[in-house]
Amino acid sequence: MSDPGGPVLGQTDALLDIDGSALLGEISLALARQCRRHLDIVSRHLDPAVYDNDDFAEAVKRIALGNRHARIRLFIVDPRPLVSRGHRLLDLAERLSSFVQVRVAAPLQKEFNEAILLADRKGYAHRRFADRFEGTANFSDPRLAAALADRIDELWERGLPDPNFRRLHL
Repeated sequence: MSDPGGPVLGQTDALLDIDGSALLGEISLALARQCRRHLDIVSRHLDPAVYDNDDFAEAVKRIALGNRHARIRLFIVDPRPLVSRGHRLLDLAERLSSFVQVRVAAPLQKEFNEAILLADRKGYAHRRFADRFEGTANFSDPRLAAALADRIDELWERGLPDPNFRRLHL
């Protein structure tokens, strides 16, 4: 994914099979780097192996600071491990709270076990089982991206703000 001739967000319609954390990380980073306005991540624990690194955090920061209409949503199914361990994306959410929003699953959503990254509602990385690194991705599949966006919107609307991820300004 790191070569400059790789898939292009909104243009390359090819189903990519993901077979491990390294490839998932590369594809997720490529999607985030090409994203311009809307980034949605649904994850059990914000997958530290994929999202908790300087390159990914920098890509998210660039989205937030590069467009005044940017919207980044992090939907976390089980935030408990993050409260004690921390995460680069949660640090960004604290510093850039106008652009990066965090919600956690409501009690009835705790059984949700998929992981989704959706970039500009055009490209995605999707795993049917959040605890595995196998899945699919496509940089330009408007039909499936729209279906994933609807699913994310529904989760988001029912999700809850988590007081553990709010910074108090005194």
